[in-house]
Amino acid sequence: MLQMDVAGLKRAVGETSCYELQAALTPLEVRGATVSFCGPVKVSLVVSNTGEGLLARGQVAGNLKLTCDRCLELFQYAFNLPFEETYRPVPGGEAASSGSGKNDAESVTFSGDILDITPEVLNNIILALPMKALCREDCPGLCPHCGRNLKAGQCDCESEKIDPRLSVLKDFFSREKK
Repeated sequence: MLQMDVAGLKRAVGETSCYELQAALTPLEVRGATVSFCGPVKVSLVVSNTGEGLLARGQVAGNLKLTCDRCLELFQYAFNLPFEETYRPVPGGEAASSGSGKNDAESVTFSGDILDITPEVLNNIILALPMKALCREDCPGLCPHCGRNLKAGQCDCESEKIDPRLSVLKDFFSREKK
């Protein structure tokens, strides 16, 4: 868990504190696949008391184990993301009914003296994942006919497979020129 003790900071408007956190986080479920972390996630933050809440700014870094969408091999994906979130204490000390939830479009509510930033860090990581995970930009992927990983070399499949129903059209343009 990525947690900070902000008891002193909550009471001192205008003050700033620096935090270096790291934690081993549980695997994530993203688009039907399990994404696990390779080692701890490191968070470096500067937290300021703005008078209305706590503004946390910094970086989130770590490595994920992703599956390449072309060759289906596992690879390490390094991330280093900016992090910025505003946390507002709940009047009366009770958190919102769903725990740490958004009370308006720009802030997260919290109660007590311990601030858990884990949910927002995980959301930032999920939002920063690539739409198509590739082990390398020029990954050739798998052969569509035999399934061989083309990173290991070319397969012996015919390079041109023509649907037998369309084979009549193969020579259409060459006949037209005659």
